[in-house]
Amino acid sequence: MSGQGDVQQPSSPAERDKAPSRVLISESEITSLTPAEWVNRWRQQDSYITALEGKLSLQEGDIHELRQNNERVKNQLQEAQHRQRVLVRQLTAKEQETQDYMCQLNELKNSQAPTIPSLRSTLLDPAVNCIIMQLRQELQETKTKLENIQNELAAWKFTPDSNTGKRLMAKCRLLYQENEELGKLTSSGRIAKLESDLALQKSFSEEVRQSQNELDSFLADLDEDVEGMQSTILFLQTELKRSKELVQALQKENGILKMSNGRTNGENSNSGVCDTERTDSDNELDRTTTNPSKRVRRSSVLSLDFNEDDALVISTNGDVAMSDNE
Repeated sequence: MSGQGDVQQPSSPAERDKAPSRVLISESEITSLTPAEWVNRWRQQDSYITALEGKLSLQEGDIHELRQNNERVKNQLQEAQHRQRVLVRQLTAKEQETQDYMCQLNELKNSQAPTIPSLRSTLLDPAVNCIIMQLRQELQETKTKLENIQNELAAWKFTPDSNTGKRLMAKCRLLYQENEELGKLTSSGRIAKLESDLALQKSFSEEVRQSQNELDSFLADLDEDVEGMQSTILFLQTELKRSKELVQALQKENGILKMSNGRTNGENSNSGVCDTERTDSDNELDRTTTNPSKRVRRSSVLSLDFNEDDALVISTNGDVAMSDNE
């Protein structure tokens, strides 16, 4: 039986119709069948057993699923029964509370039904009267609270056609209009504030612009003054160099004159003349080195000109300083 491990299940209705059937052998066929027929009958019986085993496995799977479904349904049934018992207990408790409230309400109604003897006894007994007044006050407070709660409940569950809903909608519209008016007032005040701030910023910007322009003009004047001072310094350096060269030339001439005058008899008189000339030259050198710095002033506009005698003329804003060209 090599085909017992592999169970072939029919995949279509035609194959199911062609499923193998049970092989029945009568007593007459037992003696008349050949070995080949016995092998064929054996194979048919084997395929039939294989088909039965496949059906058995399918039925076992279905039974397992049915058992799982049954367990699931049982669990759901138990949960539903538990919830039912809980709800029944809650319903019983609510009914008991309702019954108690009904009893209390009946007692309250019976107690509130005034009779002539009770009224007389109440009027005669101050303590009972005080208790009744307190109970009436508590009842009034309870009624007020109940009315407020009912109004709140109606407000939460109102319809467009209910009076409470209409009142709430009217109140909402009124609040919305008030909110819009307040927003307009706030926005107008804010715009005015922003306009004033903008005007202040504009004035401040204008002042800053004016101060910047003044600073720029001052810096331009300062640059011109610096250029004038630089040209003046250059001129003074040139004059100083000329003066030094002149001093050296005069010193050489004085040495030559001293040597020539020392050989003559009139050395004293000539030496006096040389001293006078040297003094004059020294005075002239001091005048050339000191006077230009005193004559030249700092100015925003500086001009250098030479006259016909090659004398330098420094003009500063209308002031003229003369310098001799030695």
